[in-house]
Amino acid sequence: MKRVKSGIEGLDLLIDGGFLEGHSILVCGHPGTGKTVLSLQFLWEGIKNSTENGLYVSIEDHLPKLKFYASQFGWDFEKAVKMKKMNFLEIPIDQRGFKIVDAIQEAAKEVGAKRIAIDSLSALNVNARMFDLPLKDQMDPTGTIKGRVLKVAGYTPFENLEQFTYLFIDRVVDIEATTLFITDAPSGQEALTKDGVSEYVCDGVIQMQLHDTSRNVSRTLAVKKMRGTPIIPGMNSLKFTPAGLEVGEYKAFY
Repeated sequence: MKRVKSGIEGLDLLIDGGFLEGHSILVCGHPGTGKTVLSLQFLWEGIKNSTENGLYVSIEDHLPKLKFYASQFGWDFEKAVKMKKMNFLEIPIDQRGFKIVDAIQEAAKEVGAKRIAIDSLSALNVNARMFDLPLKDQMDPTGTIKGRVLKVAGYTPFENLEQFTYLFIDRVVDIEATTLFITDAPSGQEALTKDGVSEYVCDGVIQMQLHDTSRNVSRTLAVKKMRGTPIIPGMNSLKFTPAGLEVGEYKAFY
């Protein structure tokens, strides 16, 4: 399978050269760890160096703010949008029955997106009951029904958040783009995510952490899993530079 460069210096060395094309990658961590910047940097890499158009799906941040944050690193997404290399989609959280997967699919199709970033699963879970997710036809296993369809595909809302998360990720993966799913880690716990499901559904998991001691503040990145890819496990230093995030060798701090 083709390797997709992340655009984050030092990260691809940990995952045998890049993400596998079409895979789903979960990026989890507390606020302030750099998750949004990582996702924007991943999309910019596709536009600048890999001729892979991108889509950013926002559930919690206003798009003008995101584009402004990106411009601080020299990423001109406004120009990319005008050139039809990039698309931004802001998901409403006050429209009951909103067909979110259809909206993402249509926005991706408009620019032929090969890279997608969804920010965030945590915000989606809070508002899950507002959205309808697409189902697939249920086929007749006996073959006795004409057409062999027991139930024609439709849409349904979900009360169960775990079920919603599982199906949402599955349907977005059907778009066949390499996708980053951003999510928040629960406070004061060792768990990777609040939903407890996405880390199992996604093909890969990247954990970003903020370590605040009495003397230092340090950020780290760790690849927790990456299906079909040998990885270098363990904590790695993560720092902000004028060109974006950069992964380096981890050094203990006290």
